[in-house]
Amino acid sequence: MATEMLHTYMQDHHAGAAAGIDLFRRVAEDHDDPETRKVVSRIGDETVDDLKSLEELMTLAGTSPSILKDLPAKAAEKFGQLKPNRRAAERSPLSDLVELEALTLAVTGKTLGFKALLDIDDPRLPRPTLEKLVERAEQHGRELEKLRLRCTDALKKQ
Repeated sequence: MATEMLHTYMQDHHAGAAAGIDLFRRVAEDHDDPETRKVVSRIGDETVDDLKSLEELMTLAGTSPSILKDLPAKAAEKFGQLKPNRRAAERSPLSDLVELEALTLAVTGKTLGFKALLDIDDPRLPRPTLEKLVERAEQHGRELEKLRLRCTDALKKQ
């Protein structure tokens, strides 16, 4: 039972990461600020590496990604782009802020997921690998928070 729960948990986090990577790529292309695009692009690339690490951990735990979870998660990310903002042909001034908030939520989920795997102390999952992944996810969160704070001016504009 515990192994089945671990497999489900890892598959769920894999699905979230797969969708998160798509969001990172989109924000890296569409954000108004070139510096933000550069940082988000780098974090997105590192998130791809984190996903590969998760897949290696999944193999060690005796499981694999689930296409039945990955595809709906990726579709939900695409569907999330269709939000009414009273602007048919242009991005809302709030888009940059809302997208950085979504990335921050994704990275928070990644951090908590790796922390949970660390907390269970499963001998199949190498502790140094998990510690490195937690540290990098926390760094990503700090970087995204700095970027997010720079976007809050959109809330002041009339």
